[in-house]
Amino acid sequence: MANFDVSKEWLILLPSNVPKVQKAAEDLSRCIGLLAAKPPAILDALEATATENIIVLNSEGGGPERNGFGWRAGLARVEIYGESGRGLCNGIYSFLAALGLSWPAAGKETLSQQAAKTTDSSPGVPLSSNCVFEPSHFDGSNAAAAPWRRFFPADKKEVKNILKKSGAFAAWAARQRYDAIVFPLAVFASKGNWQKLKQLRQFAGEYDIAIEAGGRDLSSLLPRKHFLFHREYFRMEAGKRKKAHHFCSTNPGAIRLIGKEAEKLFRAAEGVKVFHLWPDRDAETVWCNCPACRAFSPAEQNRISVNIASYVLAAINPDAAITFFEEPSEEINVPLRKNIFRAWRDS
Repeated sequence: MANFDVSKEWLILLPSNVPKVQKAAEDLSRCIGLLAAKPPAILDALEATATENIIVLNSEGGGPERNGFGWRAGLARVEIYGESGRGLCNGIYSFLAALGLSWPAAGKETLSQQAAKTTDSSPGVPLSSNCVFEPSHFDGSNAAAAPWRRFFPADKKEVKNILKKSGAFAAWAARQRYDAIVFPLAVFASKGNWQKLKQLRQFAGEYDIAIEAGGRDLSSLLPRKHFLFHREYFRMEAGKRKKAHHFCSTNPGAIRLIGKEAEKLFRAAEGVKVFHLWPDRDAETVWCNCPACRAFSPAEQNRISVNIASYVLAAINPDAAITFFEEPSEEINVPLRKNIFRAWRDS
């Protein structure tokens, strides 16, 4: 197992072509300072002349969708590489985790017992791993399809806490190597959240972390308040219209209302590039059984609904995309629009 000698006077060399890594580099210096006599200085790589006791940060300078990273540690040189600023941040925090640092919650930081025992006579901190390489999961088609590490708040209380402490939360998300933070569409629709979301976007942007919208939000495109006067908009089960779960995907009135609601929500989430519109949890196959919808399987009704929303999104923001989730099923005869991508994993 390799050691990192904290008794040496290390320098951190920062690449000039990657603007979104300054905060992570400062964190790297500060955290090493917890183990050493003093934190390493940070220098522009183009201005540095030192060749030993250096921590070289390097990147291809790619787009944030390329989140791959790697690092290796020698006796007098540590190299941390990222395919982009996002990937380089991931590499920095992977190295710090190998040194024994962890962040159980926003604003909390711990050292492993082994790292905390560093002394003048025993200055080496064992690395839990070495020569780590984690390739980018980007598949060449679209960032929305990449299996990024995405953080989804558990409930409204957690959303409130995140927005209240956005700076601390953004730092925690970066340290946990999250590539995106995803809020429900309703959070963007509330004007009271707009300033807080703007602040969070700024803090998250310092680590190249994306802000995305949605989740299990497909049903929200048809507000349940319309059930009283327009039951025909909702799904049919055993001959009766049901308020819970999804809607009637072939009703013209429902389609118009879905488009109108989607436009409102997409416009409220200005600047968001990826939207997640997934069916209700544990009700993925619970769709409409009216005479018109009966011709389509649940998976096909799901696709019909997402296609409606994607048409609206394309008109508002041609560069944005939608992810959707479907259970493995038989042949599906409803093609997807170009701005829709299958979610790699459920959340």
